[in-house]
Amino acid sequence: MQPAGRYTQWGRMSEKKLTIATNTVEDVVFVKLSGVIDEDNTLARTTKKLAGRTVVLDLAEVKRINSCGVRDWVNWLSDLHAKGKSVILARCSPCIVTQLNLVNNFVGSAMVRSFFAPYYCAHCDLEVLCLLQVEDFAGQGMPKAPMPGDPRAPGVQCPKRTPNCDLEFDDIEAAYFAFLPRDAGHIVDPALIAHIEALSPSLRARIERLDTVAGDDSGGTPLSGSYSPLTHTSVSLARDSLNMSAPAEEIAPPARPRNPLPIVLSIVAVALVAVLAWVVFGG
Repeated sequence: MQPAGRYTQWGRMSEKKLTIATNTVEDVVFVKLSGVIDEDNTLARTTKKLAGRTVVLDLAEVKRINSCGVRDWVNWLSDLHAKGKSVILARCSPCIVTQLNLVNNFVGSAMVRSFFAPYYCAHCDLEVLCLLQVEDFAGQGMPKAPMPGDPRAPGVQCPKRTPNCDLEFDDIEAAYFAFLPRDAGHIVDPALIAHIEALSPSLRARIERLDTVAGDDSGGTPLSGSYSPLTHTSVSLARDSLNMSAPAEEIAPPARPRNPLPIVLSIVAVALVAVLAWVVFGG
């Protein structure tokens, strides 16, 4: 089944290479990954740039990850763990959820806090990605997708919000939610709760705010601007740029080479006009 939302409308020709934006607050570094995680990713090169002991990964805009990307991702998380960093996965996109369910060590020692799930409204004929928290499933032996009106998951609603909306989960619950931890009957990772509780109130508020920004009102797809409350000093780590000191908006794309053909044609035209003038009037 294809992921819901506008993810299904983007062809691979329009996919962007992986970009990474960071913002360090106190001892926590917020990291946003956008684009495709493939063999050209820069994950390993960013490890030494992440100074905080806690790393919160915003994965809402990861569009695709291939086998090479999975390998590098697993190695990257292992490297972060070896350096004593605690990693929290937030706003996991559908392709990340797929890998969480397919690859045993994809999450490594990281902790999943929130993720997007596909829903469909038959009345509005609209695909929607709804943001869910892992804690939404606390106490459930077999995870069930929250439905509209569930107080634990206020983000589960049709963007049209008409009286006749009929929003339903658009996947197989047992398969899509298989990655959720259910050790000893507890679906919420106690280590995650303890770690977040140990942070300062301001940091807990930032993480909470990150997990309540779902997307736009037209289709549930995460917005590029949804990270802005946390990234007023963010930087871009594109494949060919690892400048960690300049703001992202100050990193200009490389200048395109100027096409010399118009200049050459202009010179030739002027020369022909001069020759014709000499023949007509000077001869």
